[in-house]
Amino acid sequence: MFLLQLAVFAIFFGLLGSFFWAALSGDRLAAQLAIQRNIALFYLLLLAAGFLSLAFYCAMIRLLHDRYADPAKPFMAACLAGARRFLPVFGLLLIYILAYIAFYLIAALISLVFLGIGAPPGFLIVAALIIGILGLFLVFPYLLSFVICINEDVGPIRALRRSRYLSAGYRWPLFGMMLLTWVIWLAYLVVVNVLARIFGPGGGIAALITMLLILPLMYAWLIGVYSIAAYRLRLLKDGIDLTGSVANVFD
Repeated sequence: MFLLQLAVFAIFFGLLGSFFWAALSGDRLAAQLAIQRNIALFYLLLLAAGFLSLAFYCAMIRLLHDRYADPAKPFMAACLAGARRFLPVFGLLLIYILAYIAFYLIAALISLVFLGIGAPPGFLIVAALIIGILGLFLVFPYLLSFVICINEDVGPIRALRRSRYLSAGYRWPLFGMMLLTWVIWLAYLVVVNVLARIFGPGGGIAALITMLLILPLMYAWLIGVYSIAAYRLRLLKDGIDLTGSVANVFD
């Protein structure tokens, strides 16, 4: 993941460098063509890198799950099983994006209504806070849907239903787990910001390198937490022995 992100930034700076070279040479036509070509190439490569990153993260989620549930499973078999879940996970991601757009449009419409009736700013802030809490309440039961989609080999709709079912009765512990991950993310952002300020003009580069190094590890930790939580809830709700210990007893 680190090498993939590094490659994306290297491509970006390479394309940016060719644009600056055309601009410095005084060739306006070349500079304009470089801008159009480089922007198109960058977004195309960024899209390809995004798809590849999603496949890598699917492999990482399945690997962490299998290391916990079935340590004897081969490394590559677990990674390939996760990478094959790319299309269902991409479909689930599209559902989340569409739901976010719909919720955002509804929130914007409510804000326009309040502005139209001349509501005071304090009222608008309270309304925005209530809308945000409502959005969190609506999304929270589906928090485990991504890891369920990958680890249980189910489709996007089935993963959403399973997440709602498995989280029922255990949503306060899951909420505490989510708050803990937010605290970890906040600490990470604070560290990156401090590094950027310490190194002065070169702080942006130092913060970027730190981000590229730490971000994959942070994702692995967070994904492992949610993946193991979904596995434990599956054991509690379904009573399925995924580790094969019952079979070992009979053997």
